[in-house]
Amino acid sequence: MHSRRTALNVSLATLLVTSIAHAQPAVGPQPPTAPTRTITQEEADREKDRLEKANITAFDQRDFSKAEALLRELIPLDHENFVPWYNLACALSMQGKLDEACKMLQQAIARGFADLRQMNADEHLAPLREHPEFKAIVRRFDEVVRKRAERLIEDARKTFRVGEKGSPYTLVRDEVLNLVYVSAFDAKLFDQARTEALKLERWWRAIAGDLPKHAGSTAAQPPVLVILPTRADYIVWAQKRFGDRFDRVGGEYSHSERRLVSMDLGSSWRHEFWHVLHWRDMDARGTQEDQLGQRHPLWVMEGLCSLVEDCDTGPKGEMIVRPNWRTNIARRLARAGNLMPWEVFMGLDQKRFMSSTPSAMYAQARAIFMFLAEKDKLAAWYGHYVTNFSDDQSGRVAMEKTFGTPIKPIEKDYRAWLKNIPEAPNELGRGPANLPFDVGLGAGDGPTVDVDLIAAFAGNKPVPTGGMRTGDVITALNDEPVRDIYDLMRVLAICQPGQSVKVDYRRGTKHATAMVTLVGPK
Repeated sequence: MHSRRTALNVSLATLLVTSIAHAQPAVGPQPPTAPTRTITQEEADREKDRLEKANITAFDQRDFSKAEALLRELIPLDHENFVPWYNLACALSMQGKLDEACKMLQQAIARGFADLRQMNADEHLAPLREHPEFKAIVRRFDEVVRKRAERLIEDARKTFRVGEKGSPYTLVRDEVLNLVYVSAFDAKLFDQARTEALKLERWWRAIAGDLPKHAGSTAAQPPVLVILPTRADYIVWAQKRFGDRFDRVGGEYSHSERRLVSMDLGSSWRHEFWHVLHWRDMDARGTQEDQLGQRHPLWVMEGLCSLVEDCDTGPKGEMIVRPNWRTNIARRLARAGNLMPWEVFMGLDQKRFMSSTPSAMYAQARAIFMFLAEKDKLAAWYGHYVTNFSDDQSGRVAMEKTFGTPIKPIEKDYRAWLKNIPEAPNELGRGPANLPFDVGLGAGDGPTVDVDLIAAFAGNKPVPTGGMRTGDVITALNDEPVRDIYDLMRVLAICQPGQSVKVDYRRGTKHATAMVTLVGPK
């Protein structure tokens, strides 16, 4: 059974601006052609929430007849979400209604369900697995997923009017990484992001190694659609996807739909792209006999992928993880004695990890992997973890094998290390070195220059900008790409007041450079 939490975290029901139209299902509940009454979106959301909670309770109580009735009410309210269709297949399967269960499973697949491992492991589908149609679904599953991915790409081309007059979007296929980009970003900066993806993939391989030979090449897997929208289109999608908390989310990767959305070319893009690589690796971790792969817990997924949010390239091209706002949170927790013990933290399920304090959970996960990276143990830990995954999915045994000692002393060293790592700049302008003008958040390809604001505070005195104007987009500092405020703060953190730095910037479609002298804290 899929829960609402799963739906929120792995399912993207729509593209950014318009919904993808699916053919009407041949079986199962149909959306009403003319509703008997008009309800607001708020009322519909409340009704969906009530039905979802009641459905979970019915499954917990193993009242599958009641679950079936609830899901038949829910589906017209959430018709394009695969989760209720999948759950209806489970409820029917447990009642022995196998023919219809197969049909509902097909409806779930048509709407984006693509987790073969879940299908083959879910106890609620056990009665269905010897059914001829279920076996046929399994045999053609890879081709179904591939065709659906290609259809999503074609739908994206139409949705974003790629190639049409007035559309800012371009579509580019990356055959090496098996990605299809739909991007609204400046062409030069987009090309730099594509180059960075190759570097991020090399860093991932340095940790995880190559895919197992029996898994085939990356090209053999379904392509991933990468959507890099305009800021306006991103906000439309994020509000629909995350509601009131839309402004706290920078993007999402949905493995079930092979689709990545990012609001920027910086930390959000790097984080979500590493999710793509991690999911591909997990899928490949089955044996030749058992192709189901692995499913790592959320602390591993998010801890690993948050590493690349803030990192630099070392002299040999290696990844150097830097402290950031997440590790600031973990550092404060450590100093206050409020860190969750590893024994508890590494055993959290998805629901508990995404509980009332997800920022603290993400922070602790990133700090653990930063600790491994600084000790030069990250690749060793991952190797032990995936090799012994069937025996220990929490990651604790891998820690002991990596360090050659019981986990308690390792955790003690980690806590002492965390208390003493440098605090990352939390606010632009408060670090030791700063630009002599204010900057804004920008639209995802770099912070924007705001000369007017700082000039007003300086009594309208000229501000030394090297020729930059309000609205220019900062794209690099001393040849280090800068795509968001966090990138800018990280690069400034290794500079000194009075230092002259080269600033690359974009003005409209033109790119230029300026020399600027840094100042102290504002």
